[in-house]
Formats: sequence, C-alpha cells, structure tokens
Amino acid sequence: MPHLTIEHSANLASKSDLTALCERLRDAMLATGIFPHGGIRVRCVSCAHVAIADSHPENAFAAMLIRMGAGRSDEAKAAAGAAIMMAAEDHFAPLLADGYFMLSLDIVENNPALSWKTNTVHARLKQDQK
Repeated sequence: MPHLTIEHSANLASKSDLTALCERLRDAMLATGIFPHGGIRVRCVSCAHVAIADSHPENAFAAMLIRMGAGRSDEAKAAAGAAIMMAAEDHFAPLLADGYFMLSLDIVENNPALSWKTNTVHARLKQDQK
C-alpha cells in the first residue's frame, strides 16, 4: 500500500504518455513523505466501453483512486492528495485546456482488520540501501 489506480477512457492512450504519468505520480507520492517506497503501486486501467457526458468522440477521462492503509492524519492525506492532483493536472495541462477532459482523484483508507498484505519489496529495498 498505497495503490494509485487510474481508470481512463481508452482514447486517452493516444492523447497522453501514460507510462510517464505513472512515473510522475509515483514520484509525487514519494515526495509527500507519507508513503513507503516499497509499497507504492501506480497503474492505469483502460476502459474500452464508456459513455462520457454528451458522447462527443473527443471526450476523455482519468479517474484516480488512491487506496492506502490507515494511520495518516486527515491533514497529511489532504496535502498528499493536493500534491498528487497538482502533478496530474500538470501532466494533463494540454487536455485540461481543450474542453473535452475530466480528471478526478479520491482517497480511500482501508480498514486494517479487512486488509491483508504480503510484500517482499520492502525488505529488498532496505537491503539495497545498505
């Protein structure tokens, strides 16, 4: 944890470098200081079948959802969300200027009693830092 999933309209892949977006948002998440390096996962999920607003063929969207473990203050989560949204807005600036793009971000905190994880990356990263 945390996981940042970006659901997007399929046409977005031809309008933006989504690999660069994933890397940029991962870096923004790291820069907040509240997410463990070894737990960050950023991924894009293309939605082939959509109905967007007025059905104009240029309409596109990116709906971002961060799922994270419990334990961070609302202030820390809000600051992180604002920083991540700013990075996404910067990445998508040309599309946000064209009138056919929608961008959103929500943060969901997992209930620790209902969240299970097995992650070997944390230990490897600690070993790599030695």
